[in-house]
Amino acid sequence: MTEPDPRRDWHLRQLQRSLRGLANADGAQGALFPGFARTPSDLAFDFDHWVSVVRSNYDDELTDAQRSGLAAIEATFAAMSRESADFDLDVWSEPALRTSERWAEVRRLATSALEAMDWGEESQS
Repeated sequence: MTEPDPRRDWHLRQLQRSLRGLANADGAQGALFPGFARTPSDLAFDFDHWVSVVRSNYDDELTDAQRSGLAAIEATFAAMSRESADFDLDVWSEPALRTSERWAEVRRLATSALEAMDWGEESQS
C-alpha cells in the first residue's frame, strides 16, 4: 500500500483558495491574497495550476460532479482565451473582471465547484 501524499491537504487547500478567489473575482478577492494584487490572468493561471496538481495526483478521489465543476471553469477560460484572440476582446482586463458576463459566469461556476467540493462558506480552512 502506498503512503498518502503528505502534501495532499495543502494542495487541496490551494485549489480551494483559488476557487474562492474566482468566486469573488469581482474585486472582493483581496482578502484571499493579502498584499498581492491579483490580475484576471493571475486568477486563471492560479486555478489552472492547482486544478492540474489536484487532477494529476488525486483525480481518483474526485466525484464526477467535482470533475465536471472544475472542467466547466476550464472550458470557460478556454472560451475566453479563444474569444480574446479571435475578437480582440479584453476579457483579461481589470474592468472586465468586475463587469463582463464571462467573469460573472466564472464566479457562478466557481461557487458551484466550491459546493461540489463541499467547501461552502462554513468550511473556509
